[in-house]
Amino acid sequence: MAQFLMKLYYLLTIPVSLGFILHSTKLHPAYRMTWWKKIVFGLRVVRNKHSVPTGTSYKTALVMAVKLFELSPDVPGVVVECGTWKGGTAASLSLACRLVGRKLVICDSFEGLPRGDALDREAGGYQPGDYRGTLDEVKANIARYGDIRCCEFVKGWFSDTLPSLDTQIVMAFLDVDLEASLDTCVLSIWPRLVNEGYLFIDEFVGTDYCALFYSERYWMKYHDRTPPGLIGAGSGLALGEYYVGPWSERDRHPMQHATGAAFTRKSMSGFWTYYPERGGSSSKE
Repeated sequence: MAQFLMKLYYLLTIPVSLGFILHSTKLHPAYRMTWWKKIVFGLRVVRNKHSVPTGTSYKTALVMAVKLFELSPDVPGVVVECGTWKGGTAASLSLACRLVGRKLVICDSFEGLPRGDALDREAGGYQPGDYRGTLDEVKANIARYGDIRCCEFVKGWFSDTLPSLDTQIVMAFLDVDLEASLDTCVLSIWPRLVNEGYLFIDEFVGTDYCALFYSERYWMKYHDRTPPGLIGAGSGLALGEYYVGPWSERDRHPMQHATGAAFTRKSMSGFWTYYPERGGSSSKE
């Protein structure tokens, strides 16, 4: 019964979701995003979710698209996706990239997840080869459901390929599952992210995983700055779903569903500075 109600709610709220998520007063006029154009785009994104296997909500793709539509075409940078599985979200991102005239760079081993690092707390939940989609599969799916003309494919492990990226990045979507992979991606992508740029992650319910974006040690050691924080950490963005949390106790709330995605921006801050003096002797005599 719970599953039926969730599916019914999902279907009934698709029109509302399209209207709410795609509505923005800051869409750049250069893209001429009329309501009809937005609805057609949104329906194609919903179709892609159900046509290609993907663990990412269609709402995540819509949010990323809106952020791209809001950016001026004068802001330089490509869009990067790290971890594509079968190419479902990449197909939707390619449609958005076509509308804004940007390149989509898709980075993946196309062999599935790597063997987990002993220090990686997420590694125990996966096997090498999980979420494998071959390069041919991904290309075929994007050619059918997206726009492959704006896509570039980078095959290999992130540790081998990402350090060679030599272009500015306006948005990155990291759907990488493992802590080691997140670390590798952020180390390589953050320095290339433009000031107005966004970095999205898909593993948003794990507070340990999200903690990277609040770690003062990490950001000072590797990026010489304070942490940027993360909107949606632990629960995902507020996109019309119901999530009580935590994810490990979802059997207690069988109808809850975390929608998808969390993001940070180069200009954001997640740094605590309020440390008032407490206790001690009074300065008055």
